[in-house]
Amino acid sequence: MQLTIKQVRYFLAAAETGQFSAAADLVHVTQTAITSAIRELEETLDVKLFYRHHATGVSLSAEGQRFHSHAQNIMAAVSAAMATPSLLDKRMRGRLRLAATHAMLGYYIIPAIHRFSTAYDKIDVEIVEMTRPRLEQALLLGEADAGVLWLNNLENTTELESVTIAHSRRQLWTGADHPLLQRKTVSIGDLRDVPYALLDVDEVERTTLGFWALHGLSPNVTLRTSSIEAVRTTVGLNRAVTILSDVAYRPWSREGFKIETRPLLEGLPSIDIGLVHQRGNESAPLRALVNFLRLAVNLQGFNGAPG
Repeated sequence: MQLTIKQVRYFLAAAETGQFSAAADLVHVTQTAITSAIRELEETLDVKLFYRHHATGVSLSAEGQRFHSHAQNIMAAVSAAMATPSLLDKRMRGRLRLAATHAMLGYYIIPAIHRFSTAYDKIDVEIVEMTRPRLEQALLLGEADAGVLWLNNLENTTELESVTIAHSRRQLWTGADHPLLQRKTVSIGDLRDVPYALLDVDEVERTTLGFWALHGLSPNVTLRTSSIEAVRTTVGLNRAVTILSDVAYRPWSREGFKIETRPLLEGLPSIDIGLVHQRGNESAPLRALVNFLRLAVNLQGFNGAPG
């Protein structure tokens, strides 16, 4: 049995939504089609890609996390191959000044720009790290052509235009032997007294505490840090748990400690990764970048407000 594009597409839909039923709605097929395609994909790869949690949906296994990046590259390559010459004009020349927040630079933007630069090798791309407020200011002042950030944090949706690049689920991270993994379901209330590692970068702290506050709770923070590696190590050692997005997930800490993910019973709002630029200020290289990213994730157009 050979891997098919349909299987990869359905796999990405399930990974994004965390539910086979929601994945079916996303790609306009039946849930049976999703279930069958993923079962066939797992048989072809001879690995278990998802953990099935029944009431709370599904989450990627360690093998599923590793396959996820390959699946994204496969679909990006297919989309680029299907693009018309007018959208992938390798003769286009120019320069792009791209700003990115710390998390986007570390987790996402370098691989995406590498694929873009491979397609447009005559467009020079300069990347500068900025905080989200400084990034918005740089776009308005013309100091940057575009920015990549969590769209959920975007404030100026009047003068800045955005396009969603990808959605990233947020899930509970625990060590491999954590007692919470023995539960059939985990709710936010179950974490009330559990030591918590709080990542303090790119306004993650604000969004995290905001989610807890919606449920009248606050985490038992025993580690507050801007280092994702410190969070991974702490979680891997079972010294704390955390809630972070899939884009930052890796199944092992730097020291080799296993990290598991689980959805929460209440459901966690996803985070949208997006490209932002000043309205009405689009150069040819910028339009090429936007079109490339739209093709890579099968987007339909601009959205003036964050997702």
